[in-house]
Amino acid sequence: MNHLILINGKHEISGRFPICSFEDYMCITGFFLTSLITGSPTNRRVRDCFVFMKKRKADGSSPQLFSPVVGDRLSDLPDDLIGRIISFLPTPEAVLTSQLSRRWRRVWAHVGALNVCVRGCVRRHRACVLAREALARFTTPGIPSISVEIDGHVHATEAWYREAMERAVGSVRVTSLRELASLELPPCTRAEALAVASPGTVLALPDPAAGMAFGRLAELSLSSVQLTGAARPLGEFLWSCCPRLRRLRLCCVSGDAVRRLALRTDALEALDVNNVGDLTRLDVVAANLRRLSVRSCFRFPTGGEVSVSAPRMEAVLWYRSYPEQLDFGGDMTHVRRLAGLKLPALGRPDQFDAPYAVQLLRKCSLAEHLAMELVMPDEMALLNWLGPEQGACEDLIRHVPQLPNVSVLSLKLSWGFGGNIGPSLASLLSRAPSLTRLCIDASPYCFTVTESKEAAPPCGEYQWGHTRRDGELRLDRLREVSVDGLKGTDCEEYRILELLLGNVPPSLERLSLTFCGTAASIFDKMATEIPKHFPMAAGRWVRCPPSVLTWSKNSQAREAKKLRTK
Repeated sequence: MNHLILINGKHEISGRFPICSFEDYMCITGFFLTSLITGSPTNRRVRDCFVFMKKRKADGSSPQLFSPVVGDRLSDLPDDLIGRIISFLPTPEAVLTSQLSRRWRRVWAHVGALNVCVRGCVRRHRACVLAREALARFTTPGIPSISVEIDGHVHATEAWYREAMERAVGSVRVTSLRELASLELPPCTRAEALAVASPGTVLALPDPAAGMAFGRLAELSLSSVQLTGAARPLGEFLWSCCPRLRRLRLCCVSGDAVRRLALRTDALEALDVNNVGDLTRLDVVAANLRRLSVRSCFRFPTGGEVSVSAPRMEAVLWYRSYPEQLDFGGDMTHVRRLAGLKLPALGRPDQFDAPYAVQLLRKCSLAEHLAMELVMPDEMALLNWLGPEQGACEDLIRHVPQLPNVSVLSLKLSWGFGGNIGPSLASLLSRAPSLTRLCIDASPYCFTVTESKEAAPPCGEYQWGHTRRDGELRLDRLREVSVDGLKGTDCEEYRILELLLGNVPPSLERLSLTFCGTAASIFDKMATEIPKHFPMAAGRWVRCPPSVLTWSKNSQAREAKKLRTK
């Protein structure tokens, strides 16, 4: 046990608390500083903070503890560490820490961040004065990190704003609390990272005649801005003014400048395009591009075109909508991660997501990590998809290629009335013979109705063994299986569990079944039935309250016992 005392005129924080880990100590130190600066009552809140920390230790999140040491641990921290903690405070409040003691008078000068926030400043003059004072007290000529939060009545044309952008040599973040009439791209020509977020604000790119270049910029993030009426397309600006750009992120960006996005650069390594609704064409030629993420950009039926040439691509993440034309030129054998795909188990191979998902699976067939959603449509969904004539409906899993290198597979299983997704799941798993880890998220979009023949039986009355065990399903390398989102009230869940537990290979080391939103009585019966029908003598079943059932090999018995006691 250690005794901490902090005294600063009006405040005295004392009490006996257990010695915590280094990470927890940093969090609590920041809490101390905030309490001292703001003048809020601290003693009771600090005790509550330590009680919460002890609960975290019980959960196993921070098992490492330091040996007890008597003394003033806060004063023993080096200036650079305290400066790191203070860097998360707005600069005016960071300056106020100089009033704590003599030792703290110049500690704030070691802070490598300038945080200017005008929240709460009703008058524009007051906000500008605070910003100028904070900037003047920052002694170093180059500022490693700048974060500016402006409001509608604070214009980015102020002198302090220009000076701050000129002194930025590291990361710059400019955000607004509300929509602004207009905003220019911050002129931080020496910065290495730039992020701009302003909801609905028209962001003006530098005019080509100005000759402004961001020669050191490596990361650029634009969020919730409009690039309307720009002097040139965004791709042209990046190619001419940002020659070293390695990471580009566009989130909820609209306007003419992003309608046809052409990126031709050898420096780009990561591209993240999220919810860019105006995008109609994406043309990427990047020799060193490693990661591509596209989410909700091409809205049906507007179409669109995508052409990507990246021979060193390692990760492709494509979520939801697809363009009419999708072309990945060149060799994609370097792709190791493929995520975001959605594949219906039944339907037409040329409809909706099916052709694009199959195309990406074939193009990236050597991937090692695969995350996708498998959907089993019900009769109503098929009728909406195919129309009255359902003769063209076929099994779409047979179009999926062999995936010999997939070792980690994350599946989201969705089904409607009737279900019967088990055969499609078995067919998909049979295409991944090297699978070592399987994660399944059960997410039915329609539960079975009680009036149908496939109604969920009362718990404890399901006849295990009716599902045919596929003898051809061989997963000899499978070591870990986890199934989340179980309810215990749907027949399809029983069939999925029977498929997985009935084809357990000798290599399996751990299996976890997590029930969500399940009544205690249902979980109790499921936790009794499953070990009874699938004993799996090589290990043991353990119930982990409140709603997790695990099976571990005998060599894992100690770990299972720890989970049960927590």
